[in-house]
Amino acid sequence: MKEIFEYIEQHHDAYLEELFTFLRCKSISTRDEGVKECAELLAGIMEKSKIKASIYPTDRHPIVYGERIEDETLPTMLVYGHYDVQPPEPLGEWESEPFEPTIRDGKIFCRGVSDDKSQLFTHIKAAQAWAEVKGRLPVNIKYLFEGEEEIGSPDLLPFVESHKELLKCDVCFYSDSHYHESGRPQINLGVKGLCYVEITLREAETDLHSMMATCIQNPAWRMVKLLNTMRDAESNITIDGFYDDVRPLNQLEIDAVSKIPSDNEVLKKQYGVDHFIKGRKSDNFYYNLIFEPTCNIAGISSGFTGNGSKTVLPREAVVKIDMRLVPGQTPDKIYETLRRHLDNHGFEDAQLKHYGMVTPSRTPVDHPYVEVAAQALREGFHEEPVIFPGIGGVAPDFVFTGHLGVPSIVIPYAAADQKNHAPNESMVLDGFFKGIRTSAALPYYLAKKTQA
Repeated sequence: MKEIFEYIEQHHDAYLEELFTFLRCKSISTRDEGVKECAELLAGIMEKSKIKASIYPTDRHPIVYGERIEDETLPTMLVYGHYDVQPPEPLGEWESEPFEPTIRDGKIFCRGVSDDKSQLFTHIKAAQAWAEVKGRLPVNIKYLFEGEEEIGSPDLLPFVESHKELLKCDVCFYSDSHYHESGRPQINLGVKGLCYVEITLREAETDLHSMMATCIQNPAWRMVKLLNTMRDAESNITIDGFYDDVRPLNQLEIDAVSKIPSDNEVLKKQYGVDHFIKGRKSDNFYYNLIFEPTCNIAGISSGFTGNGSKTVLPREAVVKIDMRLVPGQTPDKIYETLRRHLDNHGFEDAQLKHYGMVTPSRTPVDHPYVEVAAQALREGFHEEPVIFPGIGGVAPDFVFTGHLGVPSIVIPYAAADQKNHAPNESMVLDGFFKGIRTSAALPYYLAKKTQA
């Protein structure tokens, strides 16, 4: 790896120049701003990096596919990523232009720099370093970069299902999210699923004068009652049958969480709170974050909520709830469970609809390719990585573990304070360059593992 690492070191300035061009392309998927143009730019970057690239249209935004097939008998790794980004608003909170990459205090500031453009970019430049220095890679690499992750990846699964032979591989690696708050590199082996719903209760045909509250039911009060059937005073979820399918943990998962460095005082300061909720089985922050499902009120509205006062009896009350699921649970069944719960508690009239369904996913802690990622990180960061059996977030991970049937291993290169989705999103320069080193080490250690 020495020659390859020297090549990477010599090309830092060129990498930044090319990355900055990529970052300036807006690619805001929620409003279809610059997405197609960014896909074309990305495909061009891949071609210049000696990766054969193709653009596949979907019903919404294009998928950029690339490959370097060295030898059909070699192991094949798939690299996933997304080139779409969140909108930059609120613009007034940015310290520099959101789509003009700026370096300050050892960080690059720009929308999309950590989520996920610079992280996927590391894998492209790693392959180029191998091609320039060695002429070939020790494994085959395929690349799957979508433009819809920030809108829930609606076309990713249909694409994967219809291109299984094209995407055939032994393992999926990707870089997104952030490493541990201590600065140590991190390996993520799973994500939670999601069932996002909206519940609406209605009474009158229109808002009424509040004097009618003695005669006509207020849907906001009914909504309070409804919500109280879903969680108890100890924060346990009381939706009938909600926990029934939660898969029991194995000892390897429990041991892995116990090894995650955790300082509650640092974490409370980071999140701006003075205490954490005790879980059903543990008061360990990471145990609950990784292993416990959630039922969260994401938003609630009814009646008059503006400045000043207005005496009104609202016609309806609406709540948006996101339930993050763990292995064993499925979003379709949880949706049905919630519908049945509402009916059984006197809320047959509640309107229920869903906005997002994602299946949870997890790769075993003891999978042989986890050590491949760990060895690559030791080479790239010169530190021992922290192993996370899963994270609290949601990603289209099940597309790879469930539909392609391969392990999926996430290796983040951004810092914990990256502020993705917020103003002043950033990527630490050190993490970016060490990410390229790590991404270059992955093929080396994958080849060694399969030859052993």
